[in-house]
Amino acid sequence: MKKEFINKFGIFSTIIITVVGVGFFSYPREITSQVGTDGWFVTLIMGLINYLFLYFIYKIVSTNSYNKFSDILENNFGKIAGKIVSVIFCIYVVVTSCIGLRIFAEVLKMYLLEKTPAEFIIFTIIVVSTYLIRGEISTLIKFNEIAFWIIFIPSVLVLIFTFHKADFTNVLPVFTQKPSQYINAITSMVYTFSGIEIAYLILPYVKDKKSVNSTIAKSMLFITTFFIVILICCLAVFGKDQTMTYLWPVITMIKTIDIPGTFVERWEGIVMSLWVLFFFGTFSNSYYFASDIIKDSFNLGDIKVSSMILIPFIFILSLIPQNISELYYLSQKIVPFLAAFCFIVFPLIFFIRVKLKRKGAA
Repeated sequence: MKKEFINKFGIFSTIIITVVGVGFFSYPREITSQVGTDGWFVTLIMGLINYLFLYFIYKIVSTNSYNKFSDILENNFGKIAGKIVSVIFCIYVVVTSCIGLRIFAEVLKMYLLEKTPAEFIIFTIIVVSTYLIRGEISTLIKFNEIAFWIIFIPSVLVLIFTFHKADFTNVLPVFTQKPSQYINAITSMVYTFSGIEIAYLILPYVKDKKSVNSTIAKSMLFITTFFIVILICCLAVFGKDQTMTYLWPVITMIKTIDIPGTFVERWEGIVMSLWVLFFFGTFSNSYYFASDIIKDSFNLGDIKVSSMILIPFIFILSLIPQNISELYYLSQKIVPFLAAFCFIVFPLIFFIRVKLKRKGAA
């Protein structure tokens, strides 16, 4: 019998820590390249879409009496089909984790550890995350609850310091794009919110099941607002054209902070230090979920075993892209297809199967 111990803040902080990840550093460039100054509007739409995905996950788990993900698959699709679906989910989680891990290593090399090999950074994060995973899910949730405050309070304060160089008229004009451009931006950028699948892992352990829907709605509202604020700040500081030229506009924006009389010379160093903790939580949550799927699907009995099995796969996959350009190219070509199955195809198949079962029972 599983113990129900996760409170509302545990759900809220875990979803946020898992989703935001490394994507927000490059997000202003990516969305501005697609729709210019209308990125805030597209971000809002993507937030609504991803809330629907989260709601589908909530309904799938609640419909199955808050069972674990592997049990839901086995009970509804059978052992063989259930294992196939679980492996697809695991591949999606591992691939997105590897992409985020490689981006993390490249950013860290560029701004903090210039002479440190990416291989060493990647291996260190995997090993330390493996150690956290060995403490089971309760340890992971507690880490997320603490990391949330350590990360976001200083980050918001740093963003406020960027306002002295901001010109918010740069956010104008609005609604200048064709409808087709909005649609293309949404379909190509919706994977930025990848990580919501962590709900499959944590929802079976929640204490207050009546508040789950409102809590996941609040978490997605926070994420969407955070991305919109980051985007508006970058546009206000750089303008549309400059934002599109920077690989990681958020870091470049923070580097522009120069407040006379303060004892801090390199503000990006502070944010990067906090971001190490941030990404560690993001990666550890996804890594735990993938390990949990492997453990339950193949009856390994202990997550320590499944996490060790995944180490070489994560390490090798993270190093496959030769450069940043290839990394982003692969992420745009592979991730959307896997995400479409996990968040569109699978929920549709599940609900169709549930309806057919109910008709058969009647």
